Amino acid sequence: MFKNLFPKKVQTKISLYLASNRLVICLLEEGGIRLLAQTAVSSEAQWAQKFASVVNEHKLHHGQVSVVLSRDFYQTFDIEKPKVEEGELMATLPFSIKDLVSESIFDLVVDYYDMPFQQHKGDQITAVCTPKKRVINIRDMIFKQGMKLKEITTEELALTRLLGKSEEVNLLLSQQKNELVLTVVKEGQLFFSHRLRGFNELLAEPLGGFENALLDGLSLELQRALDYMNSQLRIASISHLYLAVVCPDLPLLAEQLSSYLAKKVVPFGETDQYDFTNILAYGPLMEGK
Repeated sequence: MFKNLFPKKVQTKISLYLASNRLVICLLEEGGIRLLAQTAVSSEAQWAQKFASVVNEHKLHHGQVSVVLSRDFYQTFDIEKPKVEEGELMATLPFSIKDLVSESIFDLVVDYYDMPFQQHKGDQITAVCTPKKRVINIRDMIFKQGMKLKEITTEELALTRLLGKSEEVNLLLSQQKNELVLTVVKEGQLFFSHRLRGFNELLAEPLGGFENALLDGLSLELQRALDYMNSQLRIASISHLYLAVVCPDLPLLAEQLSSYLAKKVVPFGETDQYDFTNILAYGPLMEGK
């Protein structure tokens, strides 16, 4: 009866990004989100060992973990939503993708998220699947450290959370491996995700004061994406295009793209606030921010 007289223990909240070459952990603190640790791995088999090492070093035992899986470790399929009762959808879903995967559907964990309505297509969903064994291994490596597993999510949905739940349409251009990813978000929902290849090497070069292959090519690809959004998704206006990329002239790149596209283009956060190469790890902790 006197429990209110004693302070409650605040549970540590972390996010864990699991990739083929690295493991990244972010920590939610009172002042915001902090990149806590990143460590190299040579394969998925090293995840548990490296995770245990980081947990022990930073005394993270008993925390709550949100996991982001790298794109290498799951498959997605845009399909028509099965015409069944909502309560039967999850049981039906694996059979909707059985001809699209090489594995037995009984060896997979399958989930989905809704896609925005598009004319002439009806209700569409994105089905997501990964081997059941992988999910069990992730669960076990977290439980072994005395921690709670809140969720396992995808790169696309982690990026979506970075933009919050604004009613306005916002875009995020982020750098992932050898490609750029354009993420379109409205009210916390992923409307569109598009991958652009061939720009990462150009981003590393200074822009200079002359016609530039990066600006020419990137502005053209972005304009094509905007045209698609207008014609297929009925999105005619956007609030901001945020840039989460590593570029020596990031403010200038934002300014030039803003002029090319006639849109508000700004860097995402401050350079000391986010490590753009690990930005996927921040997404799960942005919920409600």
